Amino acid sequence: METHSSTDVEGLERRSSYSFLLVELITCGAVLSTFELVQALKREGVDARIVSPHNNKELEEYFGITVEREPKGITIAVSPKCEGDYAYVRTRDERWKTHKSKKIVVSKYLQEWLGEGIIIPNGTHSRFYDMGLERDIDVLIEGNYESNKSIDDTIDEARRIGGATARIVWFGRQTTDKPGVLSISSPSLQEIPTIYNRAKVFVKKSHDEGWGRPVAEAMACGVPKVVNLSGGNREIEVVSWESIAKSFIKQIC
Repeated sequence: METHSSTDVEGLERRSSYSFLLVELITCGAVLSTFELVQALKREGVDARIVSPHNNKELEEYFGITVEREPKGITIAVSPKCEGDYAYVRTRDERWKTHKSKKIVVSKYLQEWLGEGIIIPNGTHSRFYDMGLERDIDVLIEGNYESNKSIDDTIDEARRIGGATARIVWFGRQTTDKPGVLSISSPSLQEIPTIYNRAKVFVKKSHDEGWGRPVAEAMACGVPKVVNLSGGNREIEVVSWESIAKSFIKQIC
């Protein structure tokens, strides 16, 4: 019979436990991707958890994941504000370059920028699919009203594509009033797939994207035309989180 010393057993336990570290919990792309990946890893039998000093009731209830306070096993920093054994890099934030941790990146674009990193892209959650709804939104855009998302330029592009009478809808966690644009602030997780399913065209023109998950979500929802113009967006394919979890297990676990 094979036996293990106490040190070996601790090593085995460490390799089978993964803690994703978040400094804050808000409904943004990196945080959503973390919940979706952890959910998929749990379904594959991996002891994975989200560790943060904060709670987010909506995300915890939707994904069936309770945020924990103490890390266990291998730690993976999702925010550049915290350190871990690994850093899961989803944006071109210069702070990632000072991390001494091993790097996981979501695109070749970010790998080339960092000069290192194992590529494990984001996935697309099963709630995003073509529902067969009437597509009554001429042009849809997404993003918070912040410099990186280039919302004003994106609205101009939407007007160019849709024409003077186009119905343009913009949704995001933080939006503001824009002439001729219907703004939807902080739609629920249940509402977002329906919004995509009503769009004829989806436009993403961020200043810089490591891997823009809304592009994949729009594609998964069968939007007839998706326009994405920056960074890692050019690499996007619709891949299930279950497939991404298997890739994570193969390369990291």
